[in-house]
Amino acid sequence: ENLIKQKTGKTISSQSMYFKRLTILPCQVTLSVAPVRALAKQQEQFEGEEASAIHAAVRKGDLLVGEGSGVLGVKIGGKNQTAISVVQGMLKSILVDALLRCDGASLNFEGVALFHHTSNNPQLITYLGAHYLASLISNVPALIGSLAAFGNPLGLMRDLGDGVSDFVNEPVKGFKKSMEEMDPSFALSGVARGTESLARHTVGGFADSAAMLTETAAKNMAVLTLDRKYAQRRDRVMKLKANDAKSATILKGLESGMQKLVNGILEGVTGVVSKPIRGAERSGFEGFAKGVGKGLLGLIMKPVIGTTDLLTDTLIGVKGSVESANSQGMMALHNQVRPRRALYGRDRVVKPYRIDDATAATIQSKLCIGGEEYFSHVDMNKSVALMSVKRLLILSSDGRELLLLPFSDVRKVKVLPHKSDPNGFVVTIYLNEVDASGSDCREVKCDEEKMANLLCEKLTEAINGSMM
Repeated sequence: ENLIKQKTGKTISSQSMYFKRLTILPCQVTLSVAPVRALAKQQEQFEGEEASAIHAAVRKGDLLVGEGSGVLGVKIGGKNQTAISVVQGMLKSILVDALLRCDGASLNFEGVALFHHTSNNPQLITYLGAHYLASLISNVPALIGSLAAFGNPLGLMRDLGDGVSDFVNEPVKGFKKSMEEMDPSFALSGVARGTESLARHTVGGFADSAAMLTETAAKNMAVLTLDRKYAQRRDRVMKLKANDAKSATILKGLESGMQKLVNGILEGVTGVVSKPIRGAERSGFEGFAKGVGKGLLGLIMKPVIGTTDLLTDTLIGVKGSVESANSQGMMALHNQVRPRRALYGRDRVVKPYRIDDATAATIQSKLCIGGEEYFSHVDMNKSVALMSVKRLLILSSDGRELLLLPFSDVRKVKVLPHKSDPNGFVVTIYLNEVDASGSDCREVKCDEEKMANLLCEKLTEAINGSMM
């Protein structure tokens, strides 16, 4: 800046700048704000006196708008002395908690593109500030829709949208796969996946939204009890989090909720006795009267808060159970200990588990005959013969396709000695018609007679079965 001022006599603020092309890409910000909780003694010592005072002021709702050097500030050390100030403090605390808690708000800011633009520094700052302020204002509905006080309706709509999308798309994908492989099981599987996704997103979305509403109600009722220490103790209790979906279950939710219900009842009953005594010790008769009022108020409110906590944790457990069931299904799909059991023939007959058949059926499912029911296989050391109910596929040891033959083209199968190898045998497959090369048979070489006979036997069974 000093160099420019020496040479031009102007500062950067008054110096015009020319942009041949100025591009700022659009961006998306996902905003989540956690509820304000009371600090424990160790946390207060770690944060320091000033930070702890600011935290307490925010938690009480003592915010200052448009005062001091900034747009938003806090009033530190404020105390509520009168009944009106107490009511105002409660309302401010409830309002601030409602406005400062949101979950997954998606804020979209449009990009900027300037071509052959000339302006000075203040003008450019003003233009960009106005642009992003307008973008922020356009995101206000998304912020409001993501507030936990309203149950995060936008999050619920996203969940329902994902469920409906899967409900439509998964059957379509399955139908396309069925048409390619000529196997209706893919279409049925797609319908099942789409229905499961819709049910999971619907149940999980409504449970999550309802849990936010009940948690907000319980937190605000804790403020209405006028028992600051009770509200702080409740804040410090380890809560069952909705995003701990892998560990949260219905049983854990019920267990946690029942504990909070019992604690709420005990707090309410003991408060009827303890509050008047503590009030009398501090302020005599006036304190005793206030203690009686707080005790009776707590006797009504605290069991209700415990009941609300029970509903909250149960709903979080429902959501966690739904999501963990899906993740366990995906883990089972990708981390199978052994290959899936082979089902044999057109009737998909269940037989005792064999690892070699299971492996062969898994390999077949990934090949060109994958849409057909598995029948059998023969391991020929240097190659393998896979037989579906319709076709024979022979693969080399490196996975190359050596022979693909429909059973409908086969007339008979016979084992013959190999012409050039006195110790070898060939399985000769006679065709119904002469092919394009002028041959009416196919030969599969085998090293052993036993292996050749086994292949001939399996092929004969498969051919006879395909004619039924």
